Amino acid sequence: MPDQLREKYETQRPIYEKMASNLSAEVEDALSNLPHIDRICFRVKELDSFISKATNPLNNPPYENPLADIEDQVAGRIIVFFKSDINRVADKIEGTFRTVEHTLRCPARDTEFGYESEHRIYVIPPHLKSDCWNELDSKPNTFELQIRTILMHAYAEPQHDFAYKRSDELPFETRRELAWIAAMTWGADKAYQRVYERVESD
Repeated sequence: MPDQLREKYETQRPIYEKMASNLSAEVEDALSNLPHIDRICFRVKELDSFISKATNPLNNPPYENPLADIEDQVAGRIIVFFKSDINRVADKIEGTFRTVEHTLRCPARDTEFGYESEHRIYVIPPHLKSDCWNELDSKPNTFELQIRTILMHAYAEPQHDFAYKRSDELPFETRRELAWIAAMTWGADKAYQRVYERVESD
């Protein structure tokens, strides 16, 4: 099963890449009049990452058809300057794509600090599907979009690189230090927002 899945995903990746480019252009057009957009980027899930997610024994329930069921095979990210920009961007995107799911990823308790990001799942519009899309017998109908500030992103990327995939192995002091970094980032985001609001009101 994994070998067959790997081969099929590798075959379909070029078709996904074209659609990712189409989605990126659509999002850039939708947000063209908005200020404070740092970057817009789309990617196709790496092969090893896809196989790992598809075959993870902790999936509950397990994916019956990973090529159709995994929603972030194609995903995008929008990085903005200030926290208030997140809702402005989201409002624009809501007028472009049909929403399937909206999740705010943040620590569960108010005494904790960690990863924060808006995660949204949208239906892929028919006019953005790449050539040969309809010929695929198994493919996703959705894509994921994350919206976060520069500071959320500055914390999330290094943290994901060396901590997320092996968080249980990190010693107590390292995990505490990561929480401290997250708290500092959270505070800086709040401070930037306050400064922005004061400057705008002058």
